[in-house]
Amino acid sequence: MDAISKIAASINYKYRSSNLQFGGLASGLNTADIVDALMQVEAKPAERLYQKYESLGLKQKAYQQLEEKLESFETFLASFKLQATLMAKKVSIDSDRVSISASAAAVVGTYQIKVLSIASRSSMTSGRTIGPEVDPSTKFGDLVYRYNPTDSVLKIQVGATVHTVNISSQDTISDIVDKLDDIFGNGNVRFENGKLIIKSSQAFAIQTIQGTFSRVFNLNDAPIVQEAGEYVLRSTAHVGAVSMYRTLSQISTYRGISIQSGTFKINNVEINVDTNMTLKQLIDVINSSNAGVTAAYDANSDRLIVTSNQTGANAISFEDNGTNLLTLLGLDVGQFNIGGVTHVQLSSDGVNWIDLYSSSTEFSHMGLSIKVKGLIQTPLNFSVENDIDSIVSKIKEFVNKWNELMEYIYNKYNEKPVTDKKQEELSEEEKLQGMLQRDSLLNEIFFKLRGFITTRIEGEISYLWQIGIRTSSYGYQNMKMGKLELDEDRLREVLRQDPQKVWAFFGDTKGFAQQVQSYVRELTKFGGRIDNIAGISGTITKQMRSLAKELQNWLERLQKREAYLWSKFSAMEEVVSRMQAQGAWLVQFSSLNNRNR
Repeated sequence: MDAISKIAASINYKYRSSNLQFGGLASGLNTADIVDALMQVEAKPAERLYQKYESLGLKQKAYQQLEEKLESFETFLASFKLQATLMAKKVSIDSDRVSISASAAAVVGTYQIKVLSIASRSSMTSGRTIGPEVDPSTKFGDLVYRYNPTDSVLKIQVGATVHTVNISSQDTISDIVDKLDDIFGNGNVRFENGKLIIKSSQAFAIQTIQGTFSRVFNLNDAPIVQEAGEYVLRSTAHVGAVSMYRTLSQISTYRGISIQSGTFKINNVEINVDTNMTLKQLIDVINSSNAGVTAAYDANSDRLIVTSNQTGANAISFEDNGTNLLTLLGLDVGQFNIGGVTHVQLSSDGVNWIDLYSSSTEFSHMGLSIKVKGLIQTPLNFSVENDIDSIVSKIKEFVNKWNELMEYIYNKYNEKPVTDKKQEELSEEEKLQGMLQRDSLLNEIFFKLRGFITTRIEGEISYLWQIGIRTSSYGYQNMKMGKLELDEDRLREVLRQDPQKVWAFFGDTKGFAQQVQSYVRELTKFGGRIDNIAGISGTITKQMRSLAKELQNWLERLQKREAYLWSKFSAMEEVVSRMQAQGAWLVQFSSLNNRNR
């Protein structure tokens, strides 16, 4: 169509010549205006063809707009006629531990629910710390596993007394315990399982005003708690705990373990490992793989925790492939915890219970969708009811959309073109007005749709008026337009009796909405009634192609005609020019003879 449009648009007459011509130099005539006037007369038939072409294009667009309106209504009907819409259910439940929704298939009634267990994820945790065990004879300066130790100065307040303690990188852990014992009393400072433990009968505080003592002994974020009448401070992690930013090679040196670059497997998925990777980089590689697990480093326990991404009883398998990585990470003796399932019990009488199991926290049963958030040991009541408000709202929406469509079609059929403006002053919207006035297909569509209002449907409900949808109180004009109104009280009464009857009227195989949707689909589908007229292979397109060819022929004819007229006027100018030259010569000759006398 683009090529056709370009051809047609090139002949938007008032005709204008594209050639630059000059005439009348000898005769004094305005040749250009004369040729232009003649060409405008010659171009009248082409102008009429173009106007017809443009009118067809506008009519095609008007049909396309109609098709869009019908398609929108058909899309609405596709979801409106479903049981989920017209037999909607709602659940009343008072709990933040479980949420329940109901589909149309759910049975109305009162139920009880218990949640006995919630699905959990399988996990594998390092069977030992990743960093090395540290001996009390180790020097402070050698505790390089997580932070870099530097000479430190401590301010320690015990009760109202403030003490200053200097810690040297050459001090052993035993030396440090002795220095602190001098303040807190013999036996109140211990180094056990890699952690520093300080006790005092008085409140105390330790501040590192210089160096990294508190960081190295993992006391920075450690709380002082009361236990059995004493104030106690413990390292949050053992002093051999590693930093995530240490390389695997460094960690293996701390542990005295030999490791190799290569691949290892988690759940049969190969993961590339390089000894120059940091622990954090290794964790990132695991988490971005397709192994279906998430790895995390617990800084306090100095262990790796690998957790299944899915809840339920999922296995987590490892294969070392000669890298010795599993030994380094303590996964060769890892602690495996199997994931659990969600266990829910449902009852409709409080006596007979149905057991439901799911590997996730969400599952469905007989139209109920249940999402578990917490345990419920004592039976919790909930009820399933017909959601009459939701159904009424959807039927209101149907009535409104029906009225919008019928009003649109009626107005387009009776719409008059704009006549109080010149064509070039009209907007596209104004040009489209009246394009479908008295259109035969539009007339057929309108009367077919309006006829559905009184169509009898097989079933317990046979007509719209039986569910409170009618046209009578709108008045003659709106009845004529096929517009509907809803008696909400009547509809609610029918819905309270049995919503399924309302759904059957609309959504059954030969229901009202099904029949209307089928008819509208025949109009709007590819190769349907509208497409056969306004589609890319429709009658309008064929007419426009034919007109475009005629316009192209007219353009060639007019160009030849213009060239012919210019050639004739040019010949006339040449004759006039010669006559003027002869006349000038005769005048000159006559003047010479008179002087010779």
